[in-house]
This record gives sequence, structure tokens and C-alpha cells, in this order.
Amino acid sequence: MQVSHITIRPLSESDAETYRTIRLRAIADSPTAIWPTTEEEQARPVADIEARLRVTAHQIVFGAFAEQALVGIAGLRREPLRQVEHKGLVWGVFVDPAYRRNGVARRLFDAVFVHAKATGVIQIHLCVNTENIRARSFYRSLGFDPFGIESRTLRVGERFYDEEHMMLRLDD
Repeated sequence: MQVSHITIRPLSESDAETYRTIRLRAIADSPTAIWPTTEEEQARPVADIEARLRVTAHQIVFGAFAEQALVGIAGLRREPLRQVEHKGLVWGVFVDPAYRRNGVARRLFDAVFVHAKATGVIQIHLCVNTENIRARSFYRSLGFDPFGIESRTLRVGERFYDEEHMMLRLDD
């Protein structure tokens, strides 16, 4: 897919149904990387999704659009507490398989970084399934450094998965 026609923008409450659709695709595509199950995501009230998409001083979700289609997402949130407000957490990253390896995720992260810096976030954290080599490699290419493994973070059926914690300093 050609990414020159991709636009990145913050999502809003009006994107709730489109967001739910891409989240369900993300769960189907990567059930060991996304925490809610399909059933849990489907049961989530629209009001909860709208609240998640409401841009505040402490949260934002960016969407990548190919014309009108939402093809990628990435969220950033931080605690509203003074002693930790310098840290942000990237969550919910997903790019539709048809748009991968074309710079869409990098453009989403560029938007996350610009927003983070503008709001005083100087350190970004994320977690990634240790078996997701492609994602781990991508995050490293952005400058994220691993700092620990959380064992048995996710359980899918009877199998457990570990997550690698990564961090990027934006003030270097």
C-alpha cells in the first residue's frame, strides 16, 4: 500500500465505532499482544470507548487513515500526578497488515513523540510480547531500550506470554 495518502490525527468520540472495529481486527490478528478478548472488547459500552478517545491533558489516541479507513492506532497516556507526569505509556499500537512495513507505525509514533514533548512528557514506556520479534525490533529502531521482562503477563488459553518493558528518553 502507498502511504503518501495516509493522514495521522487524534481520534475523538465520534470515531468510537471505527475504533472498536480496528480494535477487534487487532485482537483477531494478534491475540497475544492485545489484552481484552474479542468478547470483552465487543461488550465494552460505547461510552467507555468514547471516554478512551476523548483527548485530555493526560490521554490521546492517534489514528492513521487511508482516505476514510482507519488503518492504524496508537495511544499515549500519563498519570496526572506531579511526580510521574514526565512519563507516558504507549498502548494499543496496531497497524492493519495491508499497511505494515510502509512507515505507518513510524508516522503514528512521530505524532506520539510530538504530542508527548508538547505536553511535558520526556520519557515514554511501552510493553511488547517477547515473542513479537518484529515489534520489538521496530521499537528498538525508534530508540526504545529494554529494561525488564515481566513473566506470565498474558494468559491465552492455558499458555502464558512474557512482556518486555521498554523505555525511550525524549530529553536526550
